[in-house]
Amino acid sequence: MEEPRRPAAGGSQPPRILLSALPLQLAFGLVYSWGAVAPFIQRDLHWPALLLSAVWSATPLGYGAGIVIGGRLADRLPPRRLCWSGLGLLAAGGGIALAFPSGPTFAVLYSLLGLGFGGGLALAGSIAAGRYAMPDRVGTVSGLVTGTYAIAGALQVPVVSLLAGSIGWLPTLRVMAAAMLAVGALTLAAMPAIPRPRQPQEDGRSHPTPLLLLRRPRLYTAILLELTATPIGAYAFVNAAGYARNLSLAALVATAAISGVAAGNALGRLVGGAASDLAGVDRVMPVVLLLDLLAAALYFLHPGAPAVVVASVLAGVGLGAAAGVIGRLAEDAAPDAPNAAFGLIFAGFAAGSGSGSLVGAAIGGSVAWLALGLPAVAGLLLILVRLRLGDRRRPSQLS
Repeated sequence: MEEPRRPAAGGSQPPRILLSALPLQLAFGLVYSWGAVAPFIQRDLHWPALLLSAVWSATPLGYGAGIVIGGRLADRLPPRRLCWSGLGLLAAGGGIALAFPSGPTFAVLYSLLGLGFGGGLALAGSIAAGRYAMPDRVGTVSGLVTGTYAIAGALQVPVVSLLAGSIGWLPTLRVMAAAMLAVGALTLAAMPAIPRPRQPQEDGRSHPTPLLLLRRPRLYTAILLELTATPIGAYAFVNAAGYARNLSLAALVATAAISGVAAGNALGRLVGGAASDLAGVDRVMPVVLLLDLLAAALYFLHPGAPAVVVASVLAGVGLGAAAGVIGRLAEDAAPDAPNAAFGLIFAGFAAGSGSGSLVGAAIGGSVAWLALGLPAVAGLLLILVRLRLGDRRRPSQLS
């Protein structure tokens, strides 16, 4: 049973809520291990690069749908219900795929349904819980929640790389999935009861529909910025290790590259979220896009092993920071429906991630990195247009 509605969290509730919600994201962060096992799958099963990228891309596509629906529900339902629903979908979809592994089961059940749609619901619930715990630091909350999701990659990728080479990629994924599901379930069971958000009709208002939200300039600009900031980082997660191997670099460099993407992604989310509260997204997003461009140039030129690793870290930071600022973007764009706005903006992030890995795989080679740097140029142009229009009604809004 959920507690009756109360105005704000107090006492020891905020840390208890965060300590219960954050470990849940470790289970869904298993998506980042795909880049580590992909070379082993290609070696053992000879899956084409496009299929490997499709399995990765299915997760952000499912995530986009899950977070849009979950965001709407999070404005109406207690967060804990969404978190349990997401974890249940991961257990069901991931369990079937890992029991009957194939391209279709991994793409549809493991990635699209479990890690994707389930992850979107769990993220919506975790963000809503964090917003309840820290209502005045929504950017920091967004960075913490999405950062924990990314930290899973930084923690799991080296372990998965090591185990996949010794016991095989499938047993490795089974062990990691079971362990992460157990951690998520245990901590979620300890989460304090959280009420549903206060409903607009209680104040004589109504929930804005998604179409009405999308008409707000701050919101649709935020979606466009997310679309331009994410493609190269997503492609790096799937292909950084393979790219290093294709350059005949040492296996250690390939591991360092994928680990660098994961570590940069985690760092970017934490720092980006906090920076969006302190400096505003209009200062954070240009830095993110410039990091994307620098990563694209280094990958394309590949002037040695250190440059490939540095490019991987930069691509990860750019991807992570784009996710970390979403909470502040949503709060600025729709303070009357922040969870629904978060879902819509995160859908832009997911769309950019999914399309980036597919487009990069279709182009292939070093040219793919150059092509995936072009959206960052479009993002910078979009920022310039916004600044020229003088739309600065708030110090922290670009969208």
